[in-house]
Amino acid sequence: MASLRDIRQKIGGVSTTQQITSAMKMMSTARLGKAIEAINLTRAYISKFEHMVQDLKRELPDYKHPCMVARPVKSSCIVVIGGERGLCGGFNHDLNRFAQGILEEHPARSKKLIVIGRKATRYFEQKGFEIFESFPDLTVKTLDSELFVVSSKLFKLYNSEKVDEIHLVYTSFASAVTRYLTSIRLLPIDITNMTGKPPAKRYQPFDFYPSPEEIFNQLMPRYLRNLLYRAIVESSASEQSARMAAMTSATDRAEEIIDELKLDLNRSRQALITRELAEVIAGSQ
Repeated sequence: MASLRDIRQKIGGVSTTQQITSAMKMMSTARLGKAIEAINLTRAYISKFEHMVQDLKRELPDYKHPCMVARPVKSSCIVVIGGERGLCGGFNHDLNRFAQGILEEHPARSKKLIVIGRKATRYFEQKGFEIFESFPDLTVKTLDSELFVVSSKLFKLYNSEKVDEIHLVYTSFASAVTRYLTSIRLLPIDITNMTGKPPAKRYQPFDFYPSPEEIFNQLMPRYLRNLLYRAIVESSASEQSARMAAMTSATDRAEEIIDELKLDLNRSRQALITRELAEVIAGSQ
């Protein structure tokens, strides 16, 4: 049986760990609230953006922008948005395995892999995948300064016909307890699958200045950039919710271990007292 000193040291160590996990849980909860607020704002913005695209397309049914025209797929680009840190349960593992399965099963002859996030970058490097480009330091905090670089490179890849389609793999956020592994096609854009529904009211015909082509050329990169923005924010919210759940479980388990150690401490103390009493009685006899 362990000594009283050893048990007390274990209780102290577990209590320290419990304080850390509890603090991490509170931090994840606060960050999750901010991420949910950003998601709601982003969804509203993208919905209005999609209304605008749909209105333009309705006025120009025969106009086909290169970003809306599907072509035979010879080369495909797959963008994987992973986690920033660990200690979030199976969040990173599940996403990485899901993305790896898509890469291995994709029928395109040539595949370019672009990875966002430290955990996903490290995973695919260790697995021996050829990474076309990686952005391990792109996080929610650096979106405003670095996201334009990523979206511009993706847009140039597609417009130069180096790739025929672009897919996005990430963890979408539904609620604090629900998240889904998601794979969507970024380019070419399918207007029929846009989530935003155009208003029922019929507006007056549009006058285009300088030209419909120029308007679409300005809208498409912004639309792509905002889809990426939403995906990164949702991935961050999913990561925070996973970490919050993991730290809650760890905190509860630490409490259970402390109770078990206290019970062992009491048993050891009682056994020690009983032995000392027996020695005193035996000595007196």
